[in-house]
Amino acid sequence: MAAVSAIDVYLTVSFNGQRSPYIARFQDQNGRLSARGIDLRGIGIDTPALGIPDQEHVPLDQIPGLTYRFDAAAQEVDIDMPDRYRVARRIDGRGLAPTAAATTGRGFLINYDLYARTERNNPLALWSEQRYFDQYGVLSNTGTGYLQRDLSRYVRYDTSWTHSDPETLTTRQLGDTISGSLAWSRSIRMAGFQWRRNFSLRPDLVTFPMPAFGGSAVVPSSVDVYINNIRRYSGDVPSGPFVVDNVAGITGFGQANVITRDALGRPVSQSLPIYIDTRLLAEGMSSYSVEAGFLRRAYGWRSFDYKDDPALSASWQYGLSNAVTAEAHGEATTGLYNVGTGVLAKLGMAGVVNASVAGSAGRSAGLQVGLGYQYVDPRFSIDLQTLRSTSAYADLAANDGIPVARASDRATLALPLGGGQSVSFSYIGQQYPGVEAAHIGSMAYSTRLGNRATLTMSAFQDFSDGNSRGAFLSLGIALDDVSVNATTGWQDGEPYANASAIRTPDYGGGFGWGVQAGTYASGHYEQGWGRYLGRYGEVTVGAQRFDGRTTGELDVNGALVFMDGTAQASRRIDDSFALVSTGDEADVPVLHQNRVTGHTGDSGYLVVPDLNSYQTNTLDIDGLDLPPNAHVTAYSRDIVPQWQSGVLVKFGIEREAAATVLLVDGEGKPLPVGARVVHRESGSQGVVGYGSQTFVRDLVDVNHLDVRAQNLACTARFAFEAPDDGALPRLGPVACVGR
Repeated sequence: MAAVSAIDVYLTVSFNGQRSPYIARFQDQNGRLSARGIDLRGIGIDTPALGIPDQEHVPLDQIPGLTYRFDAAAQEVDIDMPDRYRVARRIDGRGLAPTAAATTGRGFLINYDLYARTERNNPLALWSEQRYFDQYGVLSNTGTGYLQRDLSRYVRYDTSWTHSDPETLTTRQLGDTISGSLAWSRSIRMAGFQWRRNFSLRPDLVTFPMPAFGGSAVVPSSVDVYINNIRRYSGDVPSGPFVVDNVAGITGFGQANVITRDALGRPVSQSLPIYIDTRLLAEGMSSYSVEAGFLRRAYGWRSFDYKDDPALSASWQYGLSNAVTAEAHGEATTGLYNVGTGVLAKLGMAGVVNASVAGSAGRSAGLQVGLGYQYVDPRFSIDLQTLRSTSAYADLAANDGIPVARASDRATLALPLGGGQSVSFSYIGQQYPGVEAAHIGSMAYSTRLGNRATLTMSAFQDFSDGNSRGAFLSLGIALDDVSVNATTGWQDGEPYANASAIRTPDYGGGFGWGVQAGTYASGHYEQGWGRYLGRYGEVTVGAQRFDGRTTGELDVNGALVFMDGTAQASRRIDDSFALVSTGDEADVPVLHQNRVTGHTGDSGYLVVPDLNSYQTNTLDIDGLDLPPNAHVTAYSRDIVPQWQSGVLVKFGIEREAAATVLLVDGEGKPLPVGARVVHRESGSQGVVGYGSQTFVRDLVDVNHLDVRAQNLACTARFAFEAPDDGALPRLGPVACVGR
């Protein structure tokens, strides 16, 4: 008997009696189904675990643990198989929408901060930043100019060009920079080139190991994830295995509960302990920073003081696994070499231990060893760190005159007591060459008094100096938009007291103020200030009185933005901003994240500072007060700016030349409803509505409307002049005369 040939069929797939969204290709050989590995993988079967190649045809009844029911008439197949052979549905517990690619415009800005005091010997100081930005990066220069009687000078701080690539998560910087470092190494200022990993280019990226909560739903169900009895995720899952990733919410130890529903709708819960430490890197993830250049000296005092000898620095971290992160650091300059390695290791649910060892060679040969342990729990947290070095150990910072601590110890213990109470204990020990060692112990107790007040008691003792000690009692009260604080105590045998009341200006703009008075060991002081925050910057005026001597001060800060052929004043811009344009429309409210941030000026522009770079920022305009003839193409825009750059956001508000025209025939009678109307000058089309009216856009000084209907062909001619108040006028009656 001849073999029955197989035919291709496309079937709707169900798993364990639950319909899935999949339609897949199978081969039907007299009721016996087979499929290629790639098609089976496409419907959620874990073919790599089953050892099925993508291009191989496999009979379904030969797959271990799989049975199926084939309904040829309904073109359906229902597959039963263990969850371990199905690909788990992965769900991002944060539920973040994908972020669009970051953009930037081209422009130039100047940040400034002018400070003046009435004291005779205090100079007038003007800090400023000049920043140019475009698609190729950011060029920035900062410095302060001092104006005084005897000497006026300018001190340059940092000059650099920076370019970032979100695709590779890297940043390149040319010019003045700060080297990367690890917990057991030190950063230095240098001029040269830096290449580093920059995770801030992807704010949505989770760099540390996060637990994945897996389970299986018998039927399509909801899933809830609770961590320490607080719900951190809630969503729907289809039937079958699932994994919920990136459920944030805690640092340290916690108890997670994953709750689903069974076929009868009853809750099914599984519990597991978790421990999260943000210092670790997820498996396979790396971070690095490499610098080459010349060490900076006398920063903040001299503008161009660099060492002659070139220097190199490099730091690196790598997630060997979700429990172990390896570290390495190296430095080199003429006559000095330094290299070290470290590790962070998670001890299951018992915390994280860290260790490091580094050595220097050349003119200074020595050794540094570090060890630490940290455990964080809702009931308590403990952090123990120590760093020891030999007398000859040195690094690049020491080579520049900043000595390495021979001993550095830190121990902290924090205990939440419930009811808004907490107590903490700490010890800090430091030993530098040629300086008396410091060994300071302290404690603090804090408790909430109702919903508005907090009481704090603290004390410290320097164990290396028996006379150095202090104790303080502080009360803080939040009164709507005013915060009040009072502190009393003693330090080194002398009384101390301080009281203040501060009102900060609203972010949208307005006035703020502050008053403060206190006593200390050798005298007393009083000071007060007023502050105004507006769309063009911030102004602070204050007066101080110390031991009978009174001085006044003035601080003015803001920014000037040059972009899109216009110059606009703004508040100081530290990161990204948007230049909003509403055409020629003035006084249009602009909202950032649903909060009014200002109104466009006479030129139709507004600078919106304080945007979050590489994140979605929503800008809106409020068109309720726009004139009737204003046409808005979009009321809301989502923008993703690059770091320290500006984006031009045009809302496209245009004044329409439009009117409602009342048409009549040669005898003054209404035209038939539905007659076709064509505006000859623009080509726009419409119809005659009820009341013999039609709405016409794109009007010019003299207009012609051609009207056509059954047994009707006529033309209406009329003049138009736009009203000054922006209204949409009603014209007519206009006679439509036959041709």
